[in-house]
Amino acid sequence: MKKTWSCLAAAAAGLSLSAAPAVIQDPYGVCAHVSRGEWQFAPQTFQKMHEAGINWVRTDFDWKYSEPKQGSWNYSHLDRVIELAKKEKINVLPILDYDVPWATPAWKHLDLWSGYVRNLVNRYPLLRYWEVWNEQNSPSFWHDASSGENYAKLLERTYREIKAINPEITVLYGGTAGVPLPFIEASLKAGAGNCFDVMNIHPYHWRGVPEMMFSDLSSLRALMRKYGVGEKPVWITEVGWATAQPPRFYLDVLPSVLAEAGVNPADSMVAIVNDPELGFFEAPNFNADFNLGMFRKVDRIRLADLKSLDVKKYPVLVPSTSEEFPMAYLPDVVAYVKRGGTLVLPSGLPFYHDFQMDGKGGGKLVQVNDKYLKDLHIGWETWWVNKAVPSQEKWQKAAPRFAGKFKVDFKPTGRFLTAANLKKGDEFIPVIEAGTDDYKGTVCGLYKFNSDLTGNIIVYSGLGVIDSTTEKRQAEMLPRTYLVALANGVQRVFWYNFRAGEWKPDEREHHFGIVHADFSPKPAFLAYKTLTSMCPSGSTVPVISTHGKVYLAGWTRPDKVKVWAVWTAESVQKISLRITGKAQALNHLSEAKSVPAGEYAASPELLYLVGPEQVEVHQ
Repeated sequence: MKKTWSCLAAAAAGLSLSAAPAVIQDPYGVCAHVSRGEWQFAPQTFQKMHEAGINWVRTDFDWKYSEPKQGSWNYSHLDRVIELAKKEKINVLPILDYDVPWATPAWKHLDLWSGYVRNLVNRYPLLRYWEVWNEQNSPSFWHDASSGENYAKLLERTYREIKAINPEITVLYGGTAGVPLPFIEASLKAGAGNCFDVMNIHPYHWRGVPEMMFSDLSSLRALMRKYGVGEKPVWITEVGWATAQPPRFYLDVLPSVLAEAGVNPADSMVAIVNDPELGFFEAPNFNADFNLGMFRKVDRIRLADLKSLDVKKYPVLVPSTSEEFPMAYLPDVVAYVKRGGTLVLPSGLPFYHDFQMDGKGGGKLVQVNDKYLKDLHIGWETWWVNKAVPSQEKWQKAAPRFAGKFKVDFKPTGRFLTAANLKKGDEFIPVIEAGTDDYKGTVCGLYKFNSDLTGNIIVYSGLGVIDSTTEKRQAEMLPRTYLVALANGVQRVFWYNFRAGEWKPDEREHHFGIVHADFSPKPAFLAYKTLTSMCPSGSTVPVISTHGKVYLAGWTRPDKVKVWAVWTAESVQKISLRITGKAQALNHLSEAKSVPAGEYAASPELLYLVGPEQVEVHQ
């Protein structure tokens, strides 16, 4: 028997069909550095936000800029931003964060920190929401070893100070880098559950897709229920995808190394492992046309395909585009190299994490270090396992064998390749050397085998090689991110960020924005503008159902018009849509489309259907 979407969605969400539906309230926000670094762009930022229907901006109220010298306070930069935001009717979410030279780390100087908190909260009484720190689970932001217990101490003190000023102010848990459940649990064990009004995360999936947030949010809510705070709201104060160009590894280095390995990419096909059904989303954002454009053809394959992968058809394999891989399939990768295949491992320490799949499209990461490297005759060394290794190199250059063949784009990695696991007949060829005054290592190397292995392995230990995507794909993922989040109970989402600085073409941090440096729109800006008109504040909370690999969302706008959206996370899927009632169809960029009549090819490019009473998906 076929069930309609309405019944399936209501059952999945645990909703009563007779209950009044919940509505979304001002869910749309962006991050913008208008309080520091980009304060001069605040007027244009707020005006452009209005154009897109975005009402919230998140920005840092750094301690060090408010108190540049101990006892000397400066609020001029914040006063200006608050006045501009008020004029443009933009709501501000301020972040209380970081430290000062005389109080580092802040959690060890809570009396001084509390003075900073009191000064700012008292000065800006109209600000009703305050976020306590940014990505405190990251040592680079916390300025100390990551500790949920220590964060709970700072949060408790901050919460007490703010509520003493105005108990009606809403206090946000600091947005975490990712969804670090152990860190969050440690803070809850230490009493943090009593010291925030809104839970807050940054569920980035630079190398994946927005639909991975289903698992993130479900796990987070389960943890919150465990500690008695399951009913508290959840916000996402950072999420997004950057559109930086790929680094020179693909453009210049890889072609030279392939030639050394005896592979002519112009005559070869390359396979990339990407298995969304099993939860291994490693290649969706891999810009194959750009990164691997030197190959005759690029194909994505499933994990099960590895066992019988034809080396003649696919002489090159990219099993993972990061440090993660399901080690249950590693024997198939080893067998491929034994048959003479060439692996390309383009980012970080190879096979550093085991992605242990749960059989439901998800799984967990387990750090396995170098456990499996002997099987592939490769090796590495880092500062955290060998004190003689520097944490960061000072220089990089092409190895003698590759001198003059490419330009090295210096990006320190602190991860070095070795010949430690070679067997007789094998050869390790440095490609990019790196080091300091008293250390010399290799960050890109070619392993050529003539032992029980007969192929090659090309490794680049630098990070961030595919942490970006295309402008087209960024635009596709923006509305899906919001719909997934809102359907899973998230109240407000801040896209990171609004304006791209674009100082360097291949630097990820410089390209997160949805407008260019000159404020001209990227496609993602148009996608955001379309989303806010299709699902404005006051709409019912979207409800999502899944049909194989196809997602269908539905909601009702304040004008009582029903709107639907259909899409996939990755590949094109042919489905049958049954639409009841008159409909208008448009894509995520507001481009008019034909209303599907029967068969429809669902894709990552979301399709809105405006007006019909009912939409059903059949496969």
